Amino acid sequence: MTSKITFAFKKCKKEKRAALITYTVAGDNTKSNSLQILKAISKHADILELGFPHNTPIADGGQIQTSAYRAIKNGIKMKDIFQIIKKYKKKNSKPIILMGYFNIIYQYGENKFLKKCKQVGVNGLIVVDLPWPDNKLFAKKCKKNS
Repeated sequence: MTSKITFAFKKCKKEKRAALITYTVAGDNTKSNSLQILKAISKHADILELGFPHNTPIADGGQIQTSAYRAIKNGIKMKDIFQIIKKYKKKNSKPIILMGYFNIIYQYGENKFLKKCKQVGVNGLIVVDLPWPDNKLFAKKCKKNS
């Protein structure tokens, strides 16, 4: 079975154009506006990256750090992020890649996190602070959970 991410890239290749991948931080502006932002940018994007905020985003630039701080200040939690994705996926099929830091996944519980990702329709993950070979065990869990 072809993943939605692979399908999006194949579609763009067929159309002889680059894929547009957008990024937004979940909870930036407000929790409720996060869903509206996701819907708005999905009209023009091929793949959506949704960041889950972290209080020490070392791999991010100033704009994303500021967005993450606003989202945390707004009280965003992983359960809220999963709700945003679930609501988005009810009427939209564009692939969503969830991006963030392993510490949050670890605290949430790796298996619980992956199960929830699958339930709400996350199509991929970017875990910025879990490089190879440290990612091998988590990568196996991801593959096992599709």
